Amino acid sequence: MPRCYAIVHSVESLEPFRIRISWLNTKSRSTEMASVNWVCSGFMKTSGDFQVGKLVDYDSLISFSHRVKWTKVGGGAIRIYPRKGEVWAVYRDWSPDWNELTPDEVIQKYDVVEVIMEDYEWHHRHGGVAVIPLVKVSGFKAVFHRHLDPNAVRMIPREELFRFSHQVPSVVLTGREAENAPSGCRELDPAATPLELLEVITISEEEASIRTAELD
Repeated sequence: MPRCYAIVHSVESLEPFRIRISWLNTKSRSTEMASVNWVCSGFMKTSGDFQVGKLVDYDSLISFSHRVKWTKVGGGAIRIYPRKGEVWAVYRDWSPDWNELTPDEVIQKYDVVEVIMEDYEWHHRHGGVAVIPLVKVSGFKAVFHRHLDPNAVRMIPREELFRFSHQVPSVVLTGREAENAPSGCRELDPAATPLELLEVITISEEEASIRTAELD
């Protein structure tokens, strides 16, 4: 899953492929997240402030997934957080108490959501991100639509931003891509979509997921 960030400074060569990058490293601040110990336990941080690392050469093209939006903040830090219109995978059973002893079967359960409102105020304790669950479309491997119930919208507060696992690249279908392409639905990048969500489902399973899809 795409959980590491890097800044590409220059392309040195295409054949063989070689670029110069800086990895973005966790920048821990007591005012940023309440769950710093969660990162220290080995989990990847994908939202928040990051420090630009040293310049290095890199030659693995397949390591890259997609470009992300970011802003520069004080001290030269890079800020990345879920933005309106983006699709993210979230940990279904996330808890700030997770640590290195938390079983994989607990951690590796995901939902996918679309960010519908961002109100991320880093110096305001009520800042957060509004999301709506995405529901799998029957008959497709990686096509999802918004949950139909507006009451399914949830606000993920700033102190729970570690609930976001990683961004999932997606495109909105127009209906012209194929004969049965559902217009207005999103096709997710399978490489960034949790495996359990790539199984093709039936219409009855889609209806059941609409009734049950929610964020705890």
